[in-house]
Amino acid sequence: MVLNRQGAMRMLGIDPESYDELLAIMRSELCNWLDYFSETGGNGLDVMRSRAHRLKSDAANIGAERVRHTARALEQSIREGQDEGSVEHFRRVLVQDLRDLQREIGP
Repeated sequence: MVLNRQGAMRMLGIDPESYDELLAIMRSELCNWLDYFSETGGNGLDVMRSRAHRLKSDAANIGAERVRHTARALEQSIREGQDEGSVEHFRRVLVQDLRDLQREIGP
């Protein structure tokens, strides 16, 4: 499941209309997230870790569990100083998860 709408609404204690507003915000930011994580070559690991942390929270708010989980894994791999291959693996998986989310919620 790409998106757990009911779980997100329950977690936040919001109604479907409020959820749709959150989803609209994420929809408007999704291209920026995809661009950033697709082209992170010169941005540095600290910036990537910080953005993964923010994305983790944004994804949790809309119930995008795969994105949340992968963003958390990427954040942790950077924080723990894992090798470049591990960081790159999680970055690539995150890009794919973001693309799947984009297909689910629309452009």
